[in-house]
Amino acid sequence: MEPDRRIRRIAVVGGGTAGWTAAAMLNRKLGGHCSIHVVDAPLADEPRVSAGHAEATLPSVLELVRFLGVDQNEFVEKTQSTYSLGNRFQDWGAAGETFWHPFGAFGVLIERRPFYHFWHKARTQGVKLKIELFSQEMSFGMANRFIFPSNSMGVAPHLRYALHVDGALYARSLRSVAERGGVIRLERKVVSASRREDGSIDELQFEDGGSLRADLFIDCTGSRAQLIGEVMGVGYQDWSRWLPCDRVVSVPGALSDVRSPFVQNVAKASGWQWRMALQQVVSHGQVYASAHQGDDDALKELMGTVSEPLAEPRVRAFTSGRRDISWCRNVVALGAAAGCVEPLTACEQHLVTNSVFNLLDHFPDREFDPANIASYNAIIGDELERIRDFTLLHYRLSRRDDSAFWRGFAGLEIPATLAQRIEMYRASGRLVLRQPELFSELDWFWVLEGMGVVPRDYDPLVDTVDYEQVKRVMLAVSQKISSDTGAAPTHDSFFPQANARLAGVRKAISTAPSAS
Repeated sequence: MEPDRRIRRIAVVGGGTAGWTAAAMLNRKLGGHCSIHVVDAPLADEPRVSAGHAEATLPSVLELVRFLGVDQNEFVEKTQSTYSLGNRFQDWGAAGETFWHPFGAFGVLIERRPFYHFWHKARTQGVKLKIELFSQEMSFGMANRFIFPSNSMGVAPHLRYALHVDGALYARSLRSVAERGGVIRLERKVVSASRREDGSIDELQFEDGGSLRADLFIDCTGSRAQLIGEVMGVGYQDWSRWLPCDRVVSVPGALSDVRSPFVQNVAKASGWQWRMALQQVVSHGQVYASAHQGDDDALKELMGTVSEPLAEPRVRAFTSGRRDISWCRNVVALGAAAGCVEPLTACEQHLVTNSVFNLLDHFPDREFDPANIASYNAIIGDELERIRDFTLLHYRLSRRDDSAFWRGFAGLEIPATLAQRIEMYRASGRLVLRQPELFSELDWFWVLEGMGVVPRDYDPLVDTVDYEQVKRVMLAVSQKISSDTGAAPTHDSFFPQANARLAGVRKAISTAPSAS
């Protein structure tokens, strides 16, 4: 009889968003077949994010919600989320310039050619079109509108959206899902780990003298990388020469205006600021390079944009880069333990979720086949590098020269993969991607177009399509988008409970007796 080689126990080391995402997802698929333990440090030993600090996500967050079998409306309420249609960039290409990176389509395919090729041709002929007329998400964002694409009116049936989530409530919600499914939480502090003869981890030792043996260990200890880095000795590739921002400070502020259904990203002398609304507060943040701006100056600059702060600012350090490998023997690193790309492209949640999906696709037995592990590592490493390139694109294309931070990108030697894509687009407006990639051809178009990159020529295949037909399609698309924007309700109207609570608070403040 052959020995049982199946994984029977998984230990997730580290709670937080990464740890509880991994636990909830693994339990959803493997619950009943193996036990899952989350080793979560005691509250006194681990800094926790207070409510009100928002995190942007990509539309893939909705795949996670569906995979976990969670009701989306309930999830949105528990995490105090609002809806996001993309990003609005201010002062990135140059001071005073604005562009959008929405999540959804741009126009429609015309005889199998992407719409942006026809956009390039129209420009060469002197036709000036408003870009928002061909993007439902951009049009909605500019008008502060939203609607679920499943609505019965046929309004914006292909609308793509993500969420702005409260980071602390998001982790708490995932923990609730995991524990309801049978995941066991151990409030322990890992101080060391014993290893087997082959180098794999055998057992975790806790500060209180206890221990835990498992077959598979998931390292969610953040940038410390306690298992993959400290125990297994896997190195880290530092990308700060390309992505020099290494600090982020954030603070929640009072909601005094409409909840915009997008993230506003404003370029600054040493980095950039964000603003995004949750249901009852607004999250403000500044991402900056410590080589160009001190923590005190960054905090002062950020607080100058916050009219009424509601909590103490949170400061965090990070280094963009990735582990040489994310999976070593029986240890798999997730989240910042595996790699980190600065927050600009809002990939943190996606990277954790997608890594777990890939782990399930490569799920091992206790033999831990090297070819299987190598396949996983190649996929995760390639994805992180493509996201790095896409993030760097926003900086490399800037024409700003008003500070040492921005001037540093002008002559920067960038990765060959990125240089090739930029040059191909400059020549012909074409974008050729490896498949699959997180950011599509259209995502790259939005940034290249928004940053003012005009191709020298357009795709010659568009000349094979009758231009009168193209103009009719353009008119039909723009009319549909304009009509749907006018018919959609406001984004704020989707949060009646939060509106009522805010109204009550504001009324109480206005009627309170003034101090004598």
